[in-house]
Amino acid sequence: MFSNPLLATFFLTGLAAFVATIGLITVAIRSDWSQKHAPVFALIASGLLLTMVLTHLAPEALLGNPNAPLFMLAGFFLGLFVHDILRMLLPVPDAKTLAAGITPLIAIGIHSFLDGMIYSVTFARGVETGVHATPGLVLHEFPEAVIAFALLRGAGVSNRLSFILAFVAAALTTPLGTLVALPLTYSVGADGLSLMFAVSAGLLLFVSTGPLMAHMKEERPIRSIPALAFGVLLAVIIANFGISHGHLQEEDSHAGHEHISFR
Repeated sequence: MFSNPLLATFFLTGLAAFVATIGLITVAIRSDWSQKHAPVFALIASGLLLTMVLTHLAPEALLGNPNAPLFMLAGFFLGLFVHDILRMLLPVPDAKTLAAGITPLIAIGIHSFLDGMIYSVTFARGVETGVHATPGLVLHEFPEAVIAFALLRGAGVSNRLSFILAFVAAALTTPLGTLVALPLTYSVGADGLSLMFAVSAGLLLFVSTGPLMAHMKEERPIRSIPALAFGVLLAVIIANFGISHGHLQEEDSHAGHEHISFR
């Protein structure tokens, strides 16, 4: 199967979606518990996403394109803009709380969509490269799905709707990103991916330091600090199983095409 890049790509994006779905089923079974401890999940998410940005997304984007800082800044303000627009437009009494659940969901959805594009591009460049990038990409789908569900439940969204929205954002977007990227696999260069990573990094930076980190005020330090630290540790562990977003580096392949290497 792995000798065929197309089949390998769809199998592994399907595996990523399956892992995310298992995470969703796990927390959906204990929906009330997830809702009760939503602030703790938010702080775990803050540590996880902030670590991903600072150790993977931002460095790769900055190395890959000189314009990346501007795109990161744009991503940060995009998150701020979306969050504030949601707070103004949502027709519910507690729009602030609901916006704090939906904004991270949007960020996770965009990030997972880019993950799907990574699968497609890396396997098109070489099966060995794609397999190397797979473990980290697959493993972090589980906590992203759990976090998305818990945040929605904490924002007062029903159990069923939380499951559906989290499934779309954390699971379905990955194979969708792969499908969209298939026609572009040999035309997407390192510069283009770097800029997409930069926007994603800025968006996740806002989410991790804004709506998610705000839950520090709701929890006592004895709970909030360990939760934040656990998120950081979780990101480090996932990274050790495989680089989820390797360095975007242009090289020449044997066929003379532009090559994107994930190391």
